[in-house]
Amino acid sequence: MTTIAEGISPAPQTTTPATAHEKQVATKSMTIALGGGVALEWYDWTVYGMMASFLSPLFFPSTDPTTSLLAALAVYGAGFFARPVGAAILGPIADRISHKRVMMISVTAMALCSLLIAVLPGYKELGVAAAVILLLVRLIQGLATGAEAGVANAIAIELAPPREEGRYLGLISGTFIQLGVFASSMVAFFVSASVSAETMHEWAWRLPFAVGGALGLLIIYLRSKLPETLIKHVMHRDELSRTRETTGDVWKTLWSVRLSLLAVILVVGAVQIANYAWNAGLPNLANGVFKENSTWVYGITTLMGVIWIVTAPFVGAFADKVRPSRAFTLLRLLLVACFFLTLAYSEKSISTFFFVMVFGGAIVGFNMALYNFIATTLMPRAVRTTGIAVGYALGVSLFGGTSPYLLVWLQHAQMAWMFPVYGSLIAVLSVVVYHVAKKRGHVYIGD
Repeated sequence: MTTIAEGISPAPQTTTPATAHEKQVATKSMTIALGGGVALEWYDWTVYGMMASFLSPLFFPSTDPTTSLLAALAVYGAGFFARPVGAAILGPIADRISHKRVMMISVTAMALCSLLIAVLPGYKELGVAAAVILLLVRLIQGLATGAEAGVANAIAIELAPPREEGRYLGLISGTFIQLGVFASSMVAFFVSASVSAETMHEWAWRLPFAVGGALGLLIIYLRSKLPETLIKHVMHRDELSRTRETTGDVWKTLWSVRLSLLAVILVVGAVQIANYAWNAGLPNLANGVFKENSTWVYGITTLMGVIWIVTAPFVGAFADKVRPSRAFTLLRLLLVACFFLTLAYSEKSISTFFFVMVFGGAIVGFNMALYNFIATTLMPRAVRTTGIAVGYALGVSLFGGTSPYLLVWLQHAQMAWMFPVYGSLIAVLSVVVYHVAKKRGHVYIGD
C-alpha cells in the first residue's frame, strides 16, 4: 500500500501530543460540529429538491406542470455546477491555511441562503427577477459549499481510530448525511400533514427553508467554538507531508495523482445519480407528475431516511472487516441492479412508489454510507482536502445535480429506460477505475 505521493517531503512536527482524554473530548466536540455542518448541507440541498414541485409554478409559471418542474430542477442542477469552482478556490485555502475558516464560510452561506429562499417573492411580485434571484442564491450556495465535503472528510479520516476508518467515516459521511436528508423529508412530511394542499402550494413550502436557516445559525455557533488548527491536537495518525507551501504546489501534487482524482469523481458521481434520483427525482415525479398524496410521499421518503441512518455505521464496520475495496465493489455492483427499479414506477401507484423507495432506497443507502470513505482513501494527506473537494464537487455537479432532471425528463419523453442504463454504466466505470488506481498504489488509507 502506497502511503505518500511521490515527491512529497515530510513536514516537521512541532506540537506536543495531546493526552488520551484531551483527544477524546476534542474528538467528540469536533464530530458534532463537523457532522452538524454536513447534515445541514444535505438538508438544504435535499429540501430544495423536495420542494421543487411546489415552488416551480410560483417561480416558473407554465400551462404545463412538467415544464415548470423541469425549470425548477434545472436551477437545482445549476447550483451543483458552482461547486467545482468553490472547491478549486477554497480547497487549497483549507489545505494550506485554515480548515475552520472554510467551514465557517460554508455553513454561513448555507444558512443565509436558505433564509432568503424562505422569504423570496415569486413571479407575480418580481417577474423574471424572482427566478434569476433564486438561481443566484443556489449558485452562491454551490460556491460556498464546494469545499465542505473535502474539509469534513479530510478531518474525519484523521479523527478515526486506526482500523476503524470505515465505521467512523460511516458516522460522519453516512449517519450525519442521512440525518440531514431525514430531517428534510421529516420537516416536509410534518408541514404537508399540518396544512391543506392549497396552503402547501401557496406558502407553506417555505417553512422547511426557514428551518434550514435556523439550524444553520446553531451550526455556525458550534463551529465557531472549534480551535483554529483543527487536526493537530486530536489526530490518531501521523501521516507525512501535511501541507504544501503554495497553491501552485497543491495543484502540482494533485496533478501527480490525477488517476486518483478521476476515481474520486466516478466513485462520488455514480452514487449521487442514485441519491438524487431517490431523494429528489422520484418524490418530485410522484408529487408533480403523478399527483400522489404529498404527505404519503414525504412519509415514505422519511422512512427511507431512517433506514439509511440506522444502517450507515454497520456498513462502515462491514467495510473495516472485509476490506474497503471488497465492500465497495460488492455494494456498487448491487447498485447497478438497483437503478433498474426506477422503471417500475411509471404510473400513479403509491404502493409501487413505496417498494421502489424503501427496497431500492436501502441499496442506495448502503452505497451512500461508504462512498465518502472510499473517496477519502484515494487522496494523499498533502492534498486531501483539495482533492476530495474538487473530485466530490465535479462528481456531484456532473452526475448528481442533473439526476432528478434526467429522471423526470426521460420519463416525460417516453425514454425512461435510458436512466438506469446511464446510472449503471457510471457505476461499473467507477469500480473499474477505482481498482486500476488501487493497483497502481493510489489507495493511501485503510486497505
